[in-house]
Amino acid sequence: MSLQLNWRKLGIVAGFELAEALRSRLVVVVLVVYGAGAGLGAYLFTKALEAAEAAARDSLLGDLSAHVVPDDLVRRQALPRLIAFLVEDEQLRQELIAIDPLAIFYGIVALNLVAPLVLLTSGGAHASDIGRGATRFLLTRCDRLSWSLGKLAGHGALLGMGLLVGALVTAAVGYGQSKLDLGSLFWLVRAAFRAWVYGLAYLGIFAGLSLLVRAPARARALSVFTLFALWIGHTLSQSDGLAERLPGLQYLRWLFPAQYKLSLWSPNYAESLAAMLALFLIASSAFAFGHSRFKRADA
Repeated sequence: MSLQLNWRKLGIVAGFELAEALRSRLVVVVLVVYGAGAGLGAYLFTKALEAAEAAARDSLLGDLSAHVVPDDLVRRQALPRLIAFLVEDEQLRQELIAIDPLAIFYGIVALNLVAPLVLLTSGGAHASDIGRGATRFLLTRCDRLSWSLGKLAGHGALLGMGLLVGALVTAAVGYGQSKLDLGSLFWLVRAAFRAWVYGLAYLGIFAGLSLLVRAPARARALSVFTLFALWIGHTLSQSDGLAERLPGLQYLRWLFPAQYKLSLWSPNYAESLAAMLALFLIASSAFAFGHSRFKRADA
């Protein structure tokens, strides 16, 4: 990749991308999808939490032979049941008990849905400009690396806006249902940040494919295929049966973004930062490969 980079022009391209998203109402679509989805999910989760607390209260009333059970005791009994439904890893369950349950819910749902949402809103973005010939004018005023990274930065900011709005809507629903205090907003923002870092890995992959293929329809189709291939490949790499037949297969799991999804939740900063670094390397490698082909091709 060329080292030529103009940060001022990169910022201009990123700002123009956000302005274009606002003009085309893509911002509205992103905010509605993230906000409405988070609001509905948070409401259903609070109802599930109420049901779990009611079951735990009934169980404690029978075991303790008491007429009143403290709410904090009910929460300590009910929360592990919900976490067990959301998280399979036993060690991670114990670590998540101290976190607000709505933040856990929003973070896990956002992590699982951010990849297809990035594909929906940003897949083929670079190829769209190339396909309609817009880059022929832009590249007379801006180098290719600044344009490519600026466009990527604009969509990264758009992703961050959507996840932040989702976190705020989740907080509002939780506060309205008396399931969240204002202090827990910190946990929701952290959950949104984790999902943003994870989503950036897929954004880098889709941007690289978009620069590589340079045709909007083919770029989106290839992105869809790649997303499913990454999911299936990661699932197969974790198969114990295949690992016995192909011992080297287990090492391939570190090439998939999904391998680092749960590590982002780790309270051990060394582990979570290592996961963020790995996701950055995956995104930058995919983008660099696509750009290496784009910089040698006609715009």
